[in-house]
This record gives sequence, C-alpha cells and structure tokens, in this order.
Amino acid sequence: MYKIKMIVIATIGMFLMGCAGNGEKHEVIQKEDSNGYAYKEVTNDPYHARVYTLDNGLKVYLSVNRDEPRVQTYIGVKAGSSYDPAETTGLAHYLEHMMFKGTGKIGALDWETEKAMIEEISELYEQHKATDDDNEKKAIYAKIDSISYQAAKMVAANEYDKLMSTLGAKGTNAYTSNERTVYMNDIPANELEKWLMVESERFSQLVLRLFHTELETVYEEFNMGQDQDGRQAYQALYKNLFPGHVYGEQSTIGKPEHLKNPSMVNIHNYFDTYYVPNNMAIAMVGDIDMDETIKMVDEHFGKLEKNPVEPINHGKADPIKGIVRDTVSGPQPASVRVAFRFDGVKSDDRKYVSLIDHILSNRTAGLIDLNLVQEQKVQMAASYSSFLQDYGTHVFYGMPRSEQSLQEVADLMLAELDKIKSGDFDDWLLEACIKDMKVSKIRKLEGKWRAHDFIDAFTNDFAWENYITFIEDLEKITKEDLVKFANENYGDDYVVIYKEQGPRTAAVKVDKPEITSLELNRDVQSDFFQKVTSEPAKRLDPMFIDFDKRIDHAEVTNGVKLSYIENKTNELFRMQYIIPMGKNHNNMIPLAVEYLEYLGTEKYTPAEFKKELFKYGLSFGVYASSEDAYVYISGLEESLDKGVELLEHMIANAKPDQEAYDKYVQKILKDRSNAKEDKNSILWNGMLNYGLYGEESSFTNIIPEEKLKNIAPQALTDLVKDLYSYKHEIFYYGSRPTKELTALLAEKHQIPEELKPVPEPTDYAVREVDQNEVYFVDYDMIQSNILLLSKDQQFDKELMPYARMFNEFYGSGLSSIVFQEIREAKALAYSAFSAFTTPSKQDDDHLIYGFVGTQPDKIKIATNALMGLMDEMPEAQKQFESAREAILKKIESERITKDQIYWTYRRNNKRGIDHDFRKDVYQKVQNMSLEEFKDFFNNHISGKNYTYMVMGDRESVDMNILAQIGTVKELTLEELFNY
Repeated sequence: MYKIKMIVIATIGMFLMGCAGNGEKHEVIQKEDSNGYAYKEVTNDPYHARVYTLDNGLKVYLSVNRDEPRVQTYIGVKAGSSYDPAETTGLAHYLEHMMFKGTGKIGALDWETEKAMIEEISELYEQHKATDDDNEKKAIYAKIDSISYQAAKMVAANEYDKLMSTLGAKGTNAYTSNERTVYMNDIPANELEKWLMVESERFSQLVLRLFHTELETVYEEFNMGQDQDGRQAYQALYKNLFPGHVYGEQSTIGKPEHLKNPSMVNIHNYFDTYYVPNNMAIAMVGDIDMDETIKMVDEHFGKLEKNPVEPINHGKADPIKGIVRDTVSGPQPASVRVAFRFDGVKSDDRKYVSLIDHILSNRTAGLIDLNLVQEQKVQMAASYSSFLQDYGTHVFYGMPRSEQSLQEVADLMLAELDKIKSGDFDDWLLEACIKDMKVSKIRKLEGKWRAHDFIDAFTNDFAWENYITFIEDLEKITKEDLVKFANENYGDDYVVIYKEQGPRTAAVKVDKPEITSLELNRDVQSDFFQKVTSEPAKRLDPMFIDFDKRIDHAEVTNGVKLSYIENKTNELFRMQYIIPMGKNHNNMIPLAVEYLEYLGTEKYTPAEFKKELFKYGLSFGVYASSEDAYVYISGLEESLDKGVELLEHMIANAKPDQEAYDKYVQKILKDRSNAKEDKNSILWNGMLNYGLYGEESSFTNIIPEEKLKNIAPQALTDLVKDLYSYKHEIFYYGSRPTKELTALLAEKHQIPEELKPVPEPTDYAVREVDQNEVYFVDYDMIQSNILLLSKDQQFDKELMPYARMFNEFYGSGLSSIVFQEIREAKALAYSAFSAFTTPSKQDDDHLIYGFVGTQPDKIKIATNALMGLMDEMPEAQKQFESAREAILKKIESERITKDQIYWTYRRNNKRGIDHDFRKDVYQKVQNMSLEEFKDFFNNHISGKNYTYMVMGDRESVDMNILAQIGTVKELTLEELFNY
C-alpha cells in the first residue's frame, strides 16, 4: 500500500453482503434522473443508494449523508495482488504507490523531455532484470540513478498530494489486497468537481516518475513487514491453506527477488489491462445532489475508454489433507492460529461461517468470549471469517497464559467449535447474534464509511439488491441447519500455525542500493495545478458550535449533572458516567474496574450477566485512564431502561471472587511480560514515556507483583462502588426525552446525599533536557526506529493555530515538508513525521515529536536529515499557502455532530477554553504569513535539545554513530516498564 499496510482484518466482518436472490422486500426499480441518466435503486435499501453504470462501463454508487458538507470517496479497481504476473509479484501494490506520482499533466513541468527519460529508465530496468551479473546490475542501476536525478528536475514534487491538500481533502490514502485496489479521499462537497477533474486525469494515464526512490520506500515497507511476527504468521497461514493457489503463493508486498528486479513494462501492461472504466467503480457518500453528481462524473470519467477484461481462473488449490502444522518464530509474544478453508465469497459457506463465527466470538456472549476469555482459560482468544473470490477462511486466534502450550490454546478453541457441532449452545443465541449484527449495521450507516460496502459489493461482483439482504438471509438459517453445516464442513482437514517466541526465522532483508537524493521542486507548479486551483469554487461558510445551545444540561440527583444531546439519526443510544478520577489519583482504579469483566452478582453469574446484555442488544463496559474513570452502556434505545438497570446492578452488587482474581493477576503478569516483548509497546509506551518523564511516570506507576497478589478482591469491588460517591457527571446521546431520562436516572442511580470532592492527582512533569541524549534499546529487528522528543512551553491557546499549521505544512501528512524530504526525496524511510502537540490540559506542556524508521546503516543520514529540517525551515511560500488553504477548507467543511459535540466541549474545558476554538484557529490562519510562522518555528521548534529514543538490533546499530548525536545510555526493559 501507499500509506497504510494491508491488514487481514480489512476483509473481516463482511456481515452486510448478500448472495440470496431478490425477496419481495427488496425490489429492483429502474429509474431515470432529471438529466436522463438511468440508475437502479432497491426498495427498503437502508443505504438509500443509487447505482449507475455509465456507457463506458464505470459503476457509480451514490448515497446521501447530510451530517457535514463533505463527501467520502472511494475509487475501486477490480484487481489486486492475485493478478500479479508470477515473475513480478508485488506489482499491483507498487502500481498503487505510483498512482500518486501524477501524469503527463499532474506534476509535469517539461513532459516531453521527462517522458523520453522515463522511457530510457524503463529500458534500463528491463536490462537490469535480464542480467544475473551483480557488477552489471550495479552499473545499470548507476545509470538509472543518474537519469532519474535529472528527470526529477522536471517534476513538481508530490503535486497530486498537494492538490488534494489544497482542495481540503482528508484521509488521502489507498490500499491493495488480493482482489482489489482502492483509492480514498474525503473532500469538501463544494470541491467535488475539482476532485473529479484531478482523479479522471490521474486514472487516464500512468506515469512511472520518481520510480527508483519510491521503490526504495517499498523496500523499506518490505523490511518493516519482516519485523512483524503477525505478518509472518499470516503468510505461513495462507501458504498452507492454499497450496498450489495464488492466494498461498503470492503476497501483496511481493517476493524480495522481484522487488529487486522490477519491470516498468509489466506495470504499464497491468495498468492498461485492469485500470479501465468497465473494471472500476466510484463510490460517494456525503452531501451531494445525486442528479448533478452523476452528470459531473460522466463529464470527467465518461471519456475514459472501456476495454474488455478477461476473467482470471486461478485454478483449484490442492486439498488440505489432515491437520497441517507449521511454525514461525520471532521475538514478539507467542500465539496460535487455527484455520479452516471454505468456498468463496459467493457461496453459501459464507453465510453459515459468518453466523458460526458470531456465535463463537462476538466480544460479549460468544462461546469463546464466555468460556475461554471470561473464564480466563487463555490469555486471549477470538475468531474471524474472511472471504475472497475463490475461497474463504475461518480463523481462530489465541494467545497462551503462562506455562500454557500453544497446542492447549488451539485445543480449547476447537472444543468451543465442537459445541456448535453438537448443538451445545443456547437457542436464543442465534437470534441475539442477528440482533447484534443489525445494531452493527445501524452504527455503520451513521457515517460515510458505508462507501466501503459499495466497493465490497462491486469488487466481489454482487448485485446491490443481493448485497443488502445478507442479514435477512441469515435469519432463515435454523439451529439445525447450522449444526448440520458445522458437522459436514469442520472436519479434520485444517491448518495450525504456531507463532513461537524465539530468534527470528525466515526473515529476508531487501538491501537497498545507493541512490542520489533528489532535489525537490517545492515551489513550482504544473499548468494543470494552476488550472485546477484557479477555477473558482464557492467557499463554504464555517459553522462553529455554540455549546450552550447544542448541549442540554440538567441535574439528576444530589448534584450529578446530566449533559444531553438528542440523537436524530437512528434508534441507538450511548450513555457514559464520567468520574474525574483515574490512575494518577489511585493506581488501583484501573485494576478494580477491569476486574469487573470477570465478576457476577448474587443475581447473575458472570456469563449470565453478559448473556443478558447480549439478549437486549446492549454493550457495557468500565475503563480508566490516567485522569478519568468511565462507566458506559450503549445499544438499542428500546433497551435503555434495561441497560441502566443492569449497569447500576453490576456496580452496586459486584461479587468478589478470589479464584477469578487469582487468574486475573496471572493474566496481568502475562500481559506485562508480553508488553516487554512487543516492539510497538516497547517503543510507543515504554520508550516514549521514559524519554518524556524519565523513571517515574504514570506509565511506570504500577502495582508491584507481590502487592498485586495480596490485594483482597473485596477491596476492589468496594473501590468500584465507591466511585459513585465522588463528584461525577453523566452524558447521554439518544432520543429519550430529558424528563423521562432524568426520572429514570434519579430512580436507578443511587448515590450518597453528599458527594466527596475528587482528590488531587499525582503530577508527572516532563523532563528538562539540557543537551542531546540518546537512549538505546536492543531488539531483534531488521529496521531501526528513532523517536525524537523535546519539551516546549506550558499550554498556550494562542499556539494552537501554529500547531495546526506546523502539522499540516511541515511535520505530518503526505504533502508535508518532512514527509517529502525524508521519504520522497531521499527514500530513507517508509514512515517519517514530526509533530507539535496541543496538550489535553491547560497545565501540561506542548511537546515536539519526530520519528523515522530506517535501516541501521542509514541512522546517521536519516537523523541528520530530520534534525536539519527541525533546525532550519525551508522557504516554501507556495507550499505554505497550499497548507493554509487546506486548513481553511477543512474547517469550513467540518461539522462536529452528534455525541462528538459533547466530547469537543469537554476537551476544550480541560484546556480552560469555553467556546469552539476552531473559530480562533480559522481567523488566525487566514492572515498568517510565512514570516510569522517562521518566527514561531524559530522560537518553538528550532535549536531544541532532543532525547533520541533508538530501538534496533545491537549487532546492526553502530554505537559510535549514536555517540556522535549525544551521550548514549542503553536501557533495559525493566527500566522502561518498572517491572
């Protein structure tokens, strides 16, 4: 992918897909809009969608959402890594990267000259691919590097990203999976035609400019994947599930030998074959006029010429014979995956497997949830189903407790599956799972992400009327049907992947050849850019929130304040009890509230309580942060009374259980051990907090093991009950009238007549850094990660406009200075950013972050490049102006809605701000000059001393280079985690 990595769970949860034929409830109606465009709509469609097909075969899905004047857009191509030529795997993914490089118009300053150079580079790559002689390859690559350096001078760098930024786009990204490549943008509604102008040009021509620097980025992404044990386990799973089939033989990132020998010719052939309108779909959800939108789409995309796409037959995978076991090893915590193979997405298998999966694992009352997770028989366990064109999978995933084998975890999960085969589950659970799926569907329809479902339907060849009937189809399945299917299809032919903890095995590093850093043309623009940005577009008027008018307040009882926002969208509610007291007030609070997960009451066993929630379509939870504790209940509005009753009952009557507590302590200790073995936890928890605060922080404020073991469970349940005796408030988002709600809460929410004041929390101050210092942590990995940290002054709301400008223009985002220089020009990292933070509280400090993930031998050049940008700001007037336009257009089209109004209000209050501060940011940014921003940069960014937190393999990292940065100290994991 270009900016994000493919995650297997992107294909999980395809609950809304349908493959049954039309029922009477969903009749297909052919209509014609006011401009004469034919479209299809389906009666009783919860998406209220129109489906158009243009003359050139382009499919267009439209749906209206008036929450804010923005449009979520997806452009999907029905081709992914499964379509890669066998000799150049990874091609679809790399093509996705290159689609951000522009065309003969976008980014082109002298296209004819550049075109000739790109053709020469293409031929050199073919020569490079054809030879096996290393010296010859190096010589050819040197020519490629030389010509590429010259060709880059004829390019307005990152112009596509800059165009999107100038339009006010958010979420500009893309992903590649097995059978689709999808491009995403969230744009202001008034910029829709300009977006269509840019995208139609983008998809009309592939230009493989800046090819070798982007290839360096893909190398980095490949190496980054080698450091992810989960990805290695996933690849082993697919290899064994699909022997002899493309799913098992080709990964999205590609084989290392193919990455080293790319073919620009093959990439062009792939583009010409699959990136044609009859193999593409556009999905738009937002504030649109559907008649006018399809007319604009046709005007811009209708000119693309269709071309027949021959279907690909991948053939059959070899059968799985018996239990196939495989093992991968790496430094991260151990886990096990058990997977069964099924027929593809259009088969009936998908319906049965999806329902069985939900009965087993639904996060509340599934068999795995209750019998394994709540009973604490494993460290964690879950299941998911995923379906592609040719095959589907049902995967069980688990992690062991201390002294527990991976095979034991696998056996326990399979034992729950056996209960499906024997019909050993409550009859009501089937109906409750359907209800839970309907609630999930309602939540999805709240926002614009339904656009993802349109692309799902298109890339899997579902007629829309079939896609939306999936849950209804599941309602026709009886318990007997399900048991019969389970016995016939979950046999003894399956795959088990053991991800053991140990030395990394099978990791292959792709060495990156030396390249010359490119000189970016930051302040030049193509004629196309100037044409698009000069086209007048009616500006939107920003809308700022008057919190007093949008949030109702009432008193429930004894000084407890209720904040209320009406839900006018659907039949769901969300309610939270907020106690402004968390870990920093008492480090036993998180321990106590999380203990509730495993408890029942005199009335309900732990399992019965969860089942009661699930029957009513409710979710309940308690959690604590450093500053606050939260008790929440959400679900169907019709179940609100029952939800409040259950919530209050549990808080007041939680029954301590010594056996459950002992298991809970063992789980905590295992979680702690796992955290010290997880790369992301080490960096973004341990190292980040140590770098900021030193040895003592909220993160390291833990309960020691011996004390943990000796705490009386009664003390924890008493502590939970006592939370309500402190000053607190309640927030409700739903449709219940205020008087009814306050009466319900006054009756059910039993609290003392006088609430206690909240005690003062422990304050952890960010360290002062007088000189550069380097802290190193050894970890078995191919990459190295460098995190830079520095402190600025205490919170000042006047700095918030500059913080937003820094993060838009300079430190973060695809068109930012840091991203362009580190990744695009120098190809030093897949990920690089910096940020100037806005504290969450008025007494906290602004912080400066920098990050780069690179190869150990690139640490010096990468950190020098990043620090050079942090100390001296390039003069990039036009890029600054584009960033300012981006901020203004985003604020103009932002609408804080629904329950987010309250949470924005609450965040502002913690900063001592009593109004919608976006108004202040908008007014300031409007008139901010580059010179004024540079003053901010020089006063708050430049010249800082930094704490460098470096994680890497000690054998690969040159400590002498680190010593050139600052005083080096190697930290142990015990120092980071305080255990």
